[in-house]
Amino acid sequence: MASRKSFLFYLAAILVILSTLTHEAEARRRILRGRRVMTRTYYRGLAIPAWAISLIAGIGMLLVGGILYVVMRKLVLSSETGTLNTYQPAMQNDQV
Repeated sequence: MASRKSFLFYLAAILVILSTLTHEAEARRRILRGRRVMTRTYYRGLAIPAWAISLIAGIGMLLVGGILYVVMRKLVLSSETGTLNTYQPAMQNDQV
């Protein structure tokens, strides 16, 4: 039962992400009625509202930033510098 719940959760999450990638559709259809022609316009919006798309994008950016921070911290900050001294004091003229 637990694996079924996790599967349904991941399926719902994937469907939400895919619905943000689909575009809005607008279509026109000409209907013939006797001598006159009617034009009907159909408009289908996105499945989820715009604020939800913005929220998902913001959370995604935070996650990507956090992952990049951890990776850069491991690669750059935690790397060993070895025995090489990176700082050498300048020579001073003590003779006046």
